[in-house]
Order: sequence, then structure tokens, then C-alpha cells
Amino acid sequence: ILLEGAAGKNLHLEHIEDEILNYGVDGGRAALNFLRSLRDMLSSSSTRSSTALTVKWDGAPALFCGINPDNGKFAIAKKSMFNKSPKIYYTEEDIDNDLSGTLNKKFKVALAEFSKLGIKGILQGDLLFTDDVETETIDGTKYYTFSANTIVYAVPVDSALGKTINKAKIGIVWHTT
Repeated sequence: ILLEGAAGKNLHLEHIEDEILNYGVDGGRAALNFLRSLRDMLSSSSTRSSTALTVKWDGAPALFCGINPDNGKFAIAKKSMFNKSPKIYYTEEDIDNDLSGTLNKKFKVALAEFSKLGIKGILQGDLLFTDDVETETIDGTKYYTFSANTIVYAVPVDSALGKTINKAKIGIVWHTT
């Protein structure tokens, strides 16, 4: 399980380029100021102050899971759970009736694995990988790589996270409850 930092609850993180679309000129200035301060921080040899950086893990699809308060049953769902006629999956048969191909397989793994966790409430996260992790050598170093969205993540095979990924049947980054 990959967990985001506990420094503060992020309900939604924007990509830096979205700030321009969301806030116009002010967003553009904020993005440039952020990039300048990041450049300054990374180029500084000063150890007088500490800086916290976080990684925004971004996967797909968004997945919801937990105990449905309407019936007390464990379920998983896509964002369609908020539709007028929500699509909520309690069984593999429910998944087969609505999903096909890779998404069908991934949701079956999610149902099987997340139902074992004893989740209370409803969690929302982005699916990162199931059985689609590959091994790749980049600049002489072996990495586990996976791409759940447009980003390709590369985690060193010999790292603690790499060893965890190697044993995992599924990877998700939980964002909100």
C-alpha cells in the first residue's frame, strides 16, 4: 500500500499547468513563482532550512471501495457510483455485467484484495497497477515500471518500495475518505 504523506489532508491537487487555466494570469504567476522557488531550493547548498516535498501519485481509474452504508456490504466502484443510477460492484458477476477487458480484470483484483483489508467507511484512490508491472533497465539500474495514466513510474528493484511492489497483487494510492 502506498500512502500519501500525513503532513496535511489534500482534497485535490492540481497539476501546475492547470493553475493557468483555473486562475488565468494570477495562476500563471503562481506557477512561475513556485517553479522559481523550487529551482532555488534544489540549487541551494544551504542546510539551514528544511523543505518538504511530496509526490503526487496519479493513476487511473479512480476507484472507490468500502462498506456501502445503505446495505452494509463491501463494494467497489468507479466515479459512476455518483450517477443517478449508480454502478456499484459487490461480486465478480456485477463486474462482468458492466466491464470488459483490462478494466474487468483490474476490478476483479481490486474486489478480491481490498475486501480483505477491513476498510471502514469509503476510500477513494487511483489505481496504479495490478499484473502490469514490468522490469526495465534505465541507465544501468533495474526498475519496476508501470503506467496507470500518462505517467510512467519507475521504482528501483532493490529499494524498499520496489520490494513491496514485487510482492503486491495491486497498487493504489489512496487520496480521500
